Amino acid sequence: MKKRLTKKEKRLLKQKDKGIVDFAMIMNHFFDKLPVWISEMTDPRHPSYIKYTQSDLIMMGILKNVCSIESMRQMEEKFNEDTCIGTLGILSGNKNLSEMPHYDTLNYYLERLSPECLSELRNKMITSLIRGKQFYRNRLLGRYWQVILDGTGLFYFKEKHCENCLCTTRKNEDGHSIKLYYHKVLEAKLVLSDSVVISLETEFIENESENISKQDCETNAAKRLLERLKKEYPRLPICIQGDALYATEPMMKLCRENGWQYIFTLKDTRQKVLAENYRLLEDGNGKTEVKNICKEYGIGAFANHVEELAGKKEIMNVYEYAYVRMEKEAKKEVLFQWVASIELTKRNLEEMINGGRDRWKIENEGFNNQKNGIYQIEHINSRNSKGMKNHYLLTQVADILMQLYLSWNPLIEEIKQSIKNTSFRLLESFRQQKVTVEDVFYIMRYTTVYLE
Repeated sequence: MKKRLTKKEKRLLKQKDKGIVDFAMIMNHFFDKLPVWISEMTDPRHPSYIKYTQSDLIMMGILKNVCSIESMRQMEEKFNEDTCIGTLGILSGNKNLSEMPHYDTLNYYLERLSPECLSELRNKMITSLIRGKQFYRNRLLGRYWQVILDGTGLFYFKEKHCENCLCTTRKNEDGHSIKLYYHKVLEAKLVLSDSVVISLETEFIENESENISKQDCETNAAKRLLERLKKEYPRLPICIQGDALYATEPMMKLCRENGWQYIFTLKDTRQKVLAENYRLLEDGNGKTEVKNICKEYGIGAFANHVEELAGKKEIMNVYEYAYVRMEKEAKKEVLFQWVASIELTKRNLEEMINGGRDRWKIENEGFNNQKNGIYQIEHINSRNSKGMKNHYLLTQVADILMQLYLSWNPLIEEIKQSIKNTSFRLLESFRQQKVTVEDVFYIMRYTTVYLE
């Protein structure tokens, strides 16, 4: 059993943490060309009004996110330090930076910048990570990159905010129905490891009609997103994953035409005939059962090509996993079911079950952390439609850097430090720690980085 650290031992370990210098080292290690990539974006500002470089502004926005600063006004107050100016100049590569940009300057820039610029910046970062081969061992079945789809609401308004607003009706506490206007986004998250799940593609769900349903809206957005994904990563071996919303033949056909595999959650409400035919199969007569697998030592089962029984055209291999857990001193059976294009065997069943359960990573490491953790993505930093999109995309860029930093930092696990406290320590380090020449050498030198 691991020895529990005393408060004094934790303080001594924290002294080894270089804070913002370590964060800069991780950023330079994985993306040494990041300032160059930022400078290559199309600058929307008039040349005669430019005082700060694009890298100054983007880096400041990244630091706002990783330091868990909720509002632009708070950023203005927290970053108004000489040490912050010096560190930002080092990160952005602007040696002549003499003052921190005002938050209005950052908003002015983001409200005019094309969202495609930040999307392209993220694509360059992800391509660099994939080509680095550091995460190859975490691919599904040693070959497929897991891409998980899911949507979430971002901003809600009592009155129509813009022409892109979607509309929904909800009941308040007294039972009366109220109309709410909102913005929604569909995310494709790339699973790099158990602890690193990053944004791969984003599709902002625009208004088609006021009373559009979630299914129609999210499905249409998924088609647009997947079409763009194929253009940007044409040769990447991908396994698309999602909930029962995507378990339809048109979506499966789209994956097949793009040369991708798929794993979708199976529910009676979405594929009733398929689920019924699978239940009719018996062990040894079309269905294969494997006991004592996965960490819960549950029971797994599978049947290949159930689509033939259900009268479907696309490949539908069905598998499930069941185990018993204790819940309030009572036993409760937990059951998962999936439909996949990958042929199932006794040898790959356990990995396929773990891969299917990875869909929840977008809920936990994805939206939940970004909404309730350090980023507060539901906070409105700009009421301008383009500005809102760019603030969101900038958060996704910052999240890539933060997840790599969290995965690398050995102290976080050793002293059981929460993500929020890690973010707070980064902020204090950014505000108080002067980056020396030795620190710059440490940031820029070649080193081996081991991730958890």
